[in-house]
Amino acid sequence: MAQINSMARKSGFTLIELVVVIVILGLLAVVAAPKFINLRDDAMVAKLEGMQGAMKSGARLIYAKAAVENKLEGNDSITEGNASISLNSGYPVANWMDGIRYIVDLDVINYSGAADVCDVDWCGRGNQTSIPSGVTTTSPGRIGKVYPKGYSWNDQCGVYYLNHEDGRTPEIGLETADC
Repeated sequence: MAQINSMARKSGFTLIELVVVIVILGLLAVVAAPKFINLRDDAMVAKLEGMQGAMKSGARLIYAKAAVENKLEGNDSITEGNASISLNSGYPVANWMDGIRYIVDLDVINYSGAADVCDVDWCGRGNQTSIPSGVTTTSPGRIGKVYPKGYSWNDQCGVYYLNHEDGRTPEIGLETADC
């Protein structure tokens, strides 16, 4: 009988052991939390990189169509479906209504004001000379930007399209400081 009582006492955890385990798990959670937060940031950057790739591909496809139609110099336009896309040197201009909104085929990209927070999947704005991260251009060049839900033009979180309108290939880059 004495053996049964001594086994019963050894089969569980003491309160001290339980507290130590809870403290260790708490410390691990505190150490691991920043890693999970960074995963969210990494996911947003990956989303922007996907949009950047789509914009580069779209701009190249429009350029290819302009080449087929012999519209690679100066200002011109091409028609794609029901859309008239304004071009400079074969690439879409950075004006929202006439150019960059046609680079990516998404119905949910809305035009928005600089301070408006995007409330759909993607929003955009064009015909600007600078963006919040400091990228600028001089006339006649223009910049447009597409940014995700929850951000505005004023935030450094988006994909920008810069057409210098001087014959150079447009720059399509990322702003990620505020993501």
